[in-house]
Amino acid sequence: MNNVIHADIFFFISSIGFVVLFIMLVIIGVYMIQLSRTVVRISKKVEQDIDTIGDTAKDLVLDLKENSIFSLLFRKRKKYTK
Repeated sequence: MNNVIHADIFFFISSIGFVVLFIMLVIIGVYMIQLSRTVVRISKKVEQDIDTIGDTAKDLVLDLKENSIFSLLFRKRKKYTK
């Protein structure tokens, strides 16, 4: 009789432990899903900003090359052949 009571107590405690563990895993899973959605949103925004920065940098380089002061300071040197 004593062994049956010990077995019942063990199964009751282990059942409670598994339920608590499952609830914790569900909560962690929900947070991981939220985190992954946030990372996806941030990466999309960064990708759009990088495209914009790239276009702006290209325009800046073209404007700089067309600038007369820049062309005076950084002329293309002619290659002399012998």
